[in-house]
Amino acid sequence: MMRIARFYQKTLFGIFALMGLIVALTSALYVHTVDRQLTDDFLKNSRTIARSIANSNIDLIVHQNYSALQSIIDQFVRISGISYVFVVDDKGVIIAHTFVPGVPDEIAADYKDAKDVYDRALAGLGNFSEVTAGIVAGEAGYVHVGMDKGYIALQVQTAIGKEVYLLSMILIVSVLVSYGLMYQVSRPLDHLRSFVWHSLSHEERASPPDPSQAKHLLERTDEVGEIGRMIRWGSGRGA
Repeated sequence: MMRIARFYQKTLFGIFALMGLIVALTSALYVHTVDRQLTDDFLKNSRTIARSIANSNIDLIVHQNYSALQSIIDQFVRISGISYVFVVDDKGVIIAHTFVPGVPDEIAADYKDAKDVYDRALAGLGNFSEVTAGIVAGEAGYVHVGMDKGYIALQVQTAIGKEVYLLSMILIVSVLVSYGLMYQVSRPLDHLRSFVWHSLSHEERASPPDPSQAKHLLERTDEVGEIGRMIRWGSGRGA
């Protein structure tokens, strides 16, 4: 067991606390940044899909070719994160949708306002962010695309988990390295304490110091060596 001198224990604790604080703050900032960025990216992708459907299928909507429109929007729910798509005509009627067996009551009760983003909580399905895109600037209706918040949360957790794992490994390695460095720093103090005890103690039970260790201590050019030489000089003078 590597023993750290009591003189450095508070310093070592402070280093560990500072490292932990840095990791915690970095993790919190990363969580916030990743959550916001991934959510924004998914919303942008959903809006792109909604605009694509609205801009490329105007003829199908105007000529009421709803079966062809249905086959087209069915393809978009295969995209990861996209849970449902439905199209509303200029009269506010849902003319095509991907819900099975039918449109949920929560949506049927609130979809005609054409908000930019709806926050949906659908019973038995989950929570969703729903974006809209106007067909001919809304004159011919709207396309609604629902994005699964659970899928977004899973992607965020995956990204965060990898980062937190990396930061945790860095913290563990930093703690071990700091402990090892602090041990190396505290060893001279431990040797000095032993040297002082043997030099100044007049008790018979005091065993003589290790000659090689004492020689190495006295040859040091730092403060520990200076104190050791002062102790040796004072001990010899007192004798």
